[in-house]
Amino acid sequence: MSNQIRPQEYFGFIAPRPTVCVSTIDTEGNPNIAPYSFVSPLSFDPPFIGIAAAETRDTTANCRDTGDFVVVPVTEDWAEKGVKTEISLPRKESEFREIGLTEKKSKKVNSPGVREAPINIECEFHEEFKVGDHILLVGKVIFIDAEEEGIKNGRMNLESLGSLAHVKGEEFCIAKTISRIER
Repeated sequence: MSNQIRPQEYFGFIAPRPTVCVSTIDTEGNPNIAPYSFVSPLSFDPPFIGIAAAETRDTTANCRDTGDFVVVPVTEDWAEKGVKTEISLPRKESEFREIGLTEKKSKKVNSPGVREAPINIECEFHEEFKVGDHILLVGKVIFIDAEEEGIKNGRMNLESLGSLAHVKGEEFCIAKTISRIER
């Protein structure tokens, strides 16, 4: 007999999901950062990435107002701080300062990256779509700022860095194992 699970709980079965922080800046130069696990590559060419965010999030407003954002894969070294960026602060207050993360000047966009992170993916805000109770923010990747230690075989060095992944609620895991499966 199968368990009776509400369809709205589906995301707990599509797990673990990569966890990233998305950093933005508002029109007055105030930085914002928040964690997301509803994130996905959308296209190779052009290189589009999608972030599903609530309409009311500062991330959504800042993307609309300033036209860019930075996707920062959360790694084991700063996983706890990355998750804690979900704190609720007044709009002009910085999660960076409150949590103890350091802003890093981006190369191609105005939004800051995260100095503690070995990989910062700079994006231009391309468009948005209303999808149920979320907004799908679509960004075009224009620059990847990756430290040498963050790269292995043209991908994130999972074995060394460990990628934070969200299961559900307060449950997370660190992905560090690579298996090869012939396709």
